Amino acid sequence: MKKFVCHDPCQETNIIIVTHGLSSRIFLMKWFDWTIEQFEDLNRMKPSEFQVLQLGHGGEYSLAFHHDDKKLHEWGLSPDMIEDQKCKAYGPTGVKWQGTCDSYPFMDCFAEDSDDENTII
Repeated sequence: MKKFVCHDPCQETNIIIVTHGLSSRIFLMKWFDWTIEQFEDLNRMKPSEFQVLQLGHGGEYSLAFHHDDKKLHEWGLSPDMIEDQKCKAYGPTGVKWQGTCDSYPFMDCFAEDSDDENTII
């Protein structure tokens, strides 16, 4: 699935998709590369309910900006999926960068066992 790419940071891209629950869940599955098992655990949205994907600080879209953990859990997202959404929204948190958010592999050089020349002060 092609990701939305914005080459000019001054330009905002807003896309509205009007669909029913099944198509919405399929879209999210394809967009976030969720497994079939994760897809099967998703719940239908209520009538007139909406989901907002916003571009995160790391350049990936996330549901976590406009929806809290309770809402994401209500939609059937597992704790790992919710953590991944937060990672996409706000970037990795905590001491360990790699493993906390697979979307940021460039942070490998800052692992706890790295040498002093790669340490950020």
